[in-house]
Amino acid sequence: MKKIISFLRSYLGHVGAYFMFTMLLFILFNMALGLPSDTFRAPLVWISLLFAALVGIADYVFLLSVPYFMKLVLHGVLSTAAFGISFVAISGLVERGRTGLFGILGFLLLYILLAAIRGIYHSVSEKKANARSKYTSLYTPKDLDP
Repeated sequence: MKKIISFLRSYLGHVGAYFMFTMLLFILFNMALGLPSDTFRAPLVWISLLFAALVGIADYVFLLSVPYFMKLVLHGVLSTAAFGISFVAISGLVERGRTGLFGILGFLLLYILLAAIRGIYHSVSEKKANARSKYTSLYTPKDLDP
């Protein structure tokens, strides 16, 4: 039971964070373009919540035991699919295919930028952690060490 509660708490935390950032981006986008306040309506909030839920599921890719770069690529593909499903296919905001494609490409470029920052941070922190750890030789018997 504790594992289920821990899983749900972690998942809801991820969904909440993604939902908050999605709503923040929408608000900033509306303010920057000077759109009328009725543009920001309830269906858009529900679609944003769907997007956050799908990306929250995609976050569990990082539990796989594959190289970090592969985790980022797989998470990027799943997140882009979540964006396409929620904002392009279901939302009804996109009237033409070209607009949807540009939206997906814009999301993908933003994801690549954030993934590059995350990858650099991960690489630097891993190097520091490896530098601090004690080296143990795999080929020298332990009783020969001084």
